Amino acid sequence: MNVVRLAFAYARRRPLTTAFNVALLALGVATITLVILLSRELEQRLVREAAGIDLVVGAKGSPLQLVLAGIYHADVPPGNVPLAVVEELARRPLVRQVIPMALGDSYRGYRIVGTEPAFVAHYGATPAQGRAWTAPMEAVLGSEVARATGLGVGGVFTGSHGLAEGGGDHDATPYRVVGVLAPTGRVIDRLVLTGIESVWSVHEPAGPPQGRIPEREARRYSSEPAGPPQGRIPERAARRYSSEQLGPGCGWRVIGSTLL
Repeated sequence: MNVVRLAFAYARRRPLTTAFNVALLALGVATITLVILLSRELEQRLVREAAGIDLVVGAKGSPLQLVLAGIYHADVPPGNVPLAVVEELARRPLVRQVIPMALGDSYRGYRIVGTEPAFVAHYGATPAQGRAWTAPMEAVLGSEVARATGLGVGGVFTGSHGLAEGGGDHDATPYRVVGVLAPTGRVIDRLVLTGIESVWSVHEPAGPPQGRIPEREARRYSSEPAGPPQGRIPERAARRYSSEQLGPGCGWRVIGSTLL
């Protein structure tokens, strides 16, 4: 009891010091609480974005870069994947679904992803306006892209080389917006979606090359003037596996014999 009285007496005799200590304590508690909440929200978001994706296949390089570019769309795509390997993996009984992606261009900083309708279904996205793409050079915008750019159904735009603003524009091959997705709170809200054949059309006006589509502006096939080598497609494909069929190390068995 004497200790409590002494503490109150000290606080009354030095009010400014007491107030300063209380403020520092409150600031410290608030900072710790904020860090915990932010870290928890970040962890939940990372888990939510990767839900349903068991394996990401891409060219040899940094696994972290592959995951960041292929799932979170937060890094530069690492390289190309042979088309024959993708088709061979899709035929394996342990592979339930393959979703290919062609990356490398952007519009006002938002990434253009050449893919298939299964990509939209994977994220549970639905059209808020218009429809899905059904022909080359048709595009569907994520909700955030539509809000930030002001584009809507019927709008026309051209993609730029690279993943940031300032790259050269593909003025000869404009996209036409045919749909806008409803907000999902996931990465698809920040993407421009189109068919893989659109990426062919943009980078190869004469038509898609044999077995390979362009991957990203940085590669541009500068060392291959005659065109990209045959038998490869861009970047990576996200693969979903039937969990009950997977055993330890199954992912390594699936890709261990390929020529990535």
